[in-house]
Amino acid sequence: MTPHPADRDGAVRDHAAEVEAALAVLAGDLPLPLRVAAADQVTDDDHDDDVDGDTPTARLLLRRPDHQPDHRGDGAGLGGGPRWPAPDGSLGRLWTTAEGLVVGLGAPPSGGSEAPATEPWLVAGDAAGRCLDRDVVVVLPHDGTDDGTDDGTGDDAAVEALLCGLGAGAAAARLGLERRPAPGGVPRVRVPEALLPAARRGLAASAAVHLARLVTCAPPGVATPAAVAAWARSGAEAVGATCEVLDADALRAGGYGGVLAVGAGSAAEPRLVRVRWDGRPGSSGGASGPGAPADLVVVGKGVTFDSGGLSLKSPAAMQDMRSDCAGAAAALAAVLSLAAQRAPVAVEALLPLAENLPGPGATRPGDVVRSRSGRLVQVLDTDFEGRVLLADALTDACASRPRLVVDLATLTYQAVVALGQDVGALLARDGSAAAAVLDAARRAGEPLWRLPLADRYRGQVDLGWAVRNHPLADSGRAITAALFLDAFVPPEQPWAHLDVAGPSWRGDASADGATGFGVRTLLELARALGGPPER
Repeated sequence: MTPHPADRDGAVRDHAAEVEAALAVLAGDLPLPLRVAAADQVTDDDHDDDVDGDTPTARLLLRRPDHQPDHRGDGAGLGGGPRWPAPDGSLGRLWTTAEGLVVGLGAPPSGGSEAPATEPWLVAGDAAGRCLDRDVVVVLPHDGTDDGTDDGTGDDAAVEALLCGLGAGAAAARLGLERRPAPGGVPRVRVPEALLPAARRGLAASAAVHLARLVTCAPPGVATPAAVAAWARSGAEAVGATCEVLDADALRAGGYGGVLAVGAGSAAEPRLVRVRWDGRPGSSGGASGPGAPADLVVVGKGVTFDSGGLSLKSPAAMQDMRSDCAGAAAALAAVLSLAAQRAPVAVEALLPLAENLPGPGATRPGDVVRSRSGRLVQVLDTDFEGRVLLADALTDACASRPRLVVDLATLTYQAVVALGQDVGALLARDGSAAAAVLDAARRAGEPLWRLPLADRYRGQVDLGWAVRNHPLADSGRAITAALFLDAFVPPEQPWAHLDVAGPSWRGDASADGATGFGVRTLLELARALGGPPER
């Protein structure tokens, strides 16, 4: 995302207002930045400027490197822009041509590639969405029978990812303007009628992605644990979900030693938030009845700022540490979106929220704390705080024996060392849980790669009498972090751990760099567990 230090009138940004507006959009109280509408099947040979006879409509053409439109002519593209160099199909690049706005999809994924086939559509949509200011008709780069992804993904998945990107990009471009009428009305994106349901799903998902980005990007003085908890409560009320917030007193009474230890050095006291939605037949919305475990419980790491605590980070390493709540932001946005769509699935988001600072009362290296489960945790490095925070929430997540527990966290830099900036790490004990999450990520366009939960390293974290948060080894830390979490998940509980430290952020510390990675995977996973949402 690009930085937005001020809105279009030059006024100072109000990040809290942006989050509140995004919550209102997700709940349907404010309009989405785009609309979708049906259009007749449009091919590359069609040049009608007016598709339905009432509104001039430009064209949005998606191109691979080996499929270039004719860019000859006067160069008058969308909005009469200047003639640019010939489109080469590079992923996410934009051109204005006489035919319309061209956006590159990049080369098709090669056989065996870890890149999901829908990822280019998501990226291309995000890029194009930032400059849409009028109606467009989507021109698919094929004859209508194969989207060119080579894995059978099909038009539905591609268009859903495209509209998610378009909506999220358009929302980012309109930051600060959500409460005002859009000049000329809200642009329409026209797709073939058969693809309208997929387009609507994608546009709904874009509101969740945008919300997750804004919560993550908000300055840490704005997105405090109490503020994020208040946003969760407000959002849950708006969409008909239930929300429970435990403050510091309730955490102490409940024995949440891990959450309290991480937040002990900050004047901004920690919180634990639980948002529930149950859309199964016979349920009452947010209230899950006894004996009815959730289909999916998502635990999102919510360190609203991470200084490293007494194991202080370097100044450079601290600069973008507002991003350490990306897991909680994605979990919250996904569950609120499912509730807003009245999805026939029972889901919960558990958000342990804390600010990790070295103030008075801060946890010291060597301290031993009692977790919610009763297991002792030896804190050897206060900058390895995320796993300590997650331990208590995982204990609560597993208490009702849900069908699947997933935790989402910006947990280790070694996941980035292993997989690079673009690919998230997945670790799981059993193949079925891993397969379900990987399949959802493939459909979502969010690349994940499974790393081994190698039991041979368990001795680095499990002391018998306690679990220590630092493995005393410089390698394998993505694995040992997952092994620490594994100690708080019962053996019979299906569980998957996602380390998204790499793909959750793009750009420098001044950028609005949050990507919302994980939101679409969670939505796809919930859809697979519960069935399609009501229309």
